[in-house]
Amino acid sequence: MQQYFCNTPLTVGEDYEMTKEQAHHAITVLHLDHETVRLVYDGIGYFGTVIPYGKKAFVHIDAKDERINEVDGEIILAIALIRREKFEWILQKATELGVTRIIPFESSRCVVRSRKEKADRVKDRWNAIVQSAAEQCKRNRIPVVDDVMCLKDLLQIEAQLKICAYEKAGSRSMWLSDLYEDHSSVIVVIGPEGGFDESEIEQVVQHDYTPCTLGSRILRAETAALYSLSLLSEINEKRRAG
Repeated sequence: MQQYFCNTPLTVGEDYEMTKEQAHHAITVLHLDHETVRLVYDGIGYFGTVIPYGKKAFVHIDAKDERINEVDGEIILAIALIRREKFEWILQKATELGVTRIIPFESSRCVVRSRKEKADRVKDRWNAIVQSAAEQCKRNRIPVVDDVMCLKDLLQIEAQLKICAYEKAGSRSMWLSDLYEDHSSVIVVIGPEGGFDESEIEQVVQHDYTPCTLGSRILRAETAALYSLSLLSEINEKRRAG
């Protein structure tokens, strides 16, 4: 079942006029005609029937969908800039795993740097990726993607639990699954392809982050992000299930 996010309120029994882009996708790409779709406005889902009307399309709202396909609390992923294809893959997978906010940042060993002249265009593409992923996995909300920030500004972000994955944390360090318990908000920081330097780790620790180990193997940045979010998602889902 296809899902679309809406910017206008939805009411059971009334019709929603799809945007030009939504109508094109529903009619021309998916060839939907009197089929059921899921619409979401302000975190609330609805089931409706697509009604083509020339180049336009309307959705008759049939019923509210009571399901809330979100994690409990807030899960923030702070990920250093890496190569475009891998970073965009992380955006997609992080969205599927329930992350609520994604913060891209630059550190000393980043091989990729943000360019001001392209910032708006890149941000639009990132937002489009997370929205598409959120629609695909039937989320009720689209994750927030922040502007690229420096490590110093990132460390000002507050959360109940602050974790930094660090490849030199050692076997005696805490495991991510042991740190994440009944926290209303958690931020996980993943470094760049070249890792953090020692001075950056010192800054991170000074801001009350706990370095944690992800195992004995050195993981790529995108693997570390996926590994971390998968663990947090499983723990969160188990907790919700009781």
